[in-house]
Amino acid sequence: MSAILGVFDSVVGAATLQRATSMLAAMARRGAGARSMRREGPALLGASRCDWELDPGFAGAVLIARDGDLAVVADATLYYRSDLERRLRARGVRPCGETTGHLILAAYRAWGSECPCHLEGDFAFVVWDARTRTAFAARDFAGKRPLFHAQIGGSFVIASEIAAFLAHPACPRELDVVVIAEEVAVLTGSRDETCWRAVRRLAPGDSLTWRPGERVRTTTYWTPPVFRDRGGEPFDAAAEELRALLCGAVAERLSPSGRTVVCLSGGWDSPSVYAAGRHSLRDAADGRSLDAVSVSFPPGDPGREDELIERILEHWGAEASWIRSDDIPPLDRIAERAAERDEPFPHLFEAMNRALAGAAAARGARVMLDGNGGDLLFAASRIYLSDLFRTGRWRELEREWRSEGGSRLRAIARLVILPTLPAPLRHAISIARGNPELRRTGFERTPPPWFRADFLKAHHVVERECRRVPRFPGYSLAAREAAWELTRPVFGRMAAYFSSFALDAGVELRSPLCDERLARFAATRPVSDRRSGGETKRLLRRAMTGLLPADILAPRRFRTGIPSRYLTNGVRALVERVPGEILRAPLLADLGIVEPAAMERAWTDCVRRDDARSAVALLLTHEVELWLRAHTLAERDGPIVSTSPPHPFPIMS
Repeated sequence: MSAILGVFDSVVGAATLQRATSMLAAMARRGAGARSMRREGPALLGASRCDWELDPGFAGAVLIARDGDLAVVADATLYYRSDLERRLRARGVRPCGETTGHLILAAYRAWGSECPCHLEGDFAFVVWDARTRTAFAARDFAGKRPLFHAQIGGSFVIASEIAAFLAHPACPRELDVVVIAEEVAVLTGSRDETCWRAVRRLAPGDSLTWRPGERVRTTTYWTPPVFRDRGGEPFDAAAEELRALLCGAVAERLSPSGRTVVCLSGGWDSPSVYAAGRHSLRDAADGRSLDAVSVSFPPGDPGREDELIERILEHWGAEASWIRSDDIPPLDRIAERAAERDEPFPHLFEAMNRALAGAAAARGARVMLDGNGGDLLFAASRIYLSDLFRTGRWRELEREWRSEGGSRLRAIARLVILPTLPAPLRHAISIARGNPELRRTGFERTPPPWFRADFLKAHHVVERECRRVPRFPGYSLAAREAAWELTRPVFGRMAAYFSSFALDAGVELRSPLCDERLARFAATRPVSDRRSGGETKRLLRRAMTGLLPADILAPRRFRTGIPSRYLTNGVRALVERVPGEILRAPLLADLGIVEPAAMERAWTDCVRRDDARSAVALLLTHEVELWLRAHTLAERDGPIVSTSPPHPFPIMS
């Protein structure tokens, strides 16, 4: 991965160059082995990259690619390059080089602002078109490569990290209290807002166009496919097609040479990636290999899958590098890491992800694969039962309800009937029953009980959350769920976090299941392929027949590999270390967001009860509090927190 920067001003002089140099240096964690800065009229493009990423098969040695009147800086890895080159030839366009940047420039020359639709991979890039005096930027739909933008004085700036903007002396350092509150509550949040009011996020699947004297314009070029409820080719034929697609997706993402490592669990997603990779390399004679790293949990822990992982490795005659969960303190350096983040929201499993990336690097790998995306494409929640009720398929509903272990009439009303009711009726029922949870559809979230009611009312926090709930008119509930999981803002943010942890360790994270070809195929399959008869991921498991042991692919009564105890134990240990001043006088209370007494009671209850949901909510609140203290108390002239009305935000429809 790379750090990329674009500064666009009427005059690019020595002062602009000096500021841009500081901004690029602020993103050194994304690679500082090689740097380049180039002035193109009113545009200044910069990039930096790790030395190992200069090799062929990664980003390449050309940091700023040029082709006539076009120039690009790219943080990108493209897959299915031969298919792209064939389509370019059909358009009469020939890339002027072999690097990823040259391919992106060729795609831009061939299709203009539609070029992201023709690129497959993990990418964020900025193109400067000198002929039309246009800056164009885009991100892929999975969001591993971040990109932000801001108008700072007379300059328009695009960069990989918020740290770059904060390094600009003229960048306003005003925080948005409403966005911070949404971070505390883990609400859906905006696709493009950040807690820094001056800085906007370019959302995954979006592109951006800017010209001098015009307002920046963003466009959503990628929309999730419509997932079917019924139909499609026969199950076994579809499993064969999925197997071929998955093997191809993994093969595209293997390291071009040497060793690739998979973060292997005992579930079905990462084992499918591992098995598809081993199958793809079975007849290879180029010295490439695929290894595994896994986390070992103690016996009795709900996160333990050691025996399942060992069966998978035995099937392939392989071994894994094991990391003991006891050797990974979940909240290690929590205050320091909060201070290092540009945004308040953390990755709850940062320590574990960093340990896995470190183990991959220790094995000599430059590429690490994970199973992220499997739940999004190949599983479904019990919301499909509501679709059966809504469409009058009573016998099928009865059969599925019993296979899910359902029996109580009250549970049917809550889990099956309620999600199908109009929002006003659900709201009335929730008031009558005195249960706010009843108004939820399964998509929106509610603030924790230690939030102040007057803050929620004054800033319309709940209304903002409800307005962001996806509508997708004409979709079934199961199809809405699938589309929402692929587009909800937290999906891209967590992917970008994990990628940055891997980069810190010296490896590039790739997710074969976050493949657009797989997504388009999965959408053609009925919901019964994702969940039916009490089974989940039915099609994915059938596709792996012969590549994974039969007992691994067999249905399971309970979900495995849930690291809830690992995290809640960390939260309980944290309680003993939380300073009294944070409990009794948090900055979040000074902002009017939380009620200290209610939060302190929640901490006490968390120690007594084994409530993972409450522990996670408290941890996230604490993480945001630590972030605020690091960014408002460390400097005399720190950020200003704004309580003014939030600026307008787009609503997904």
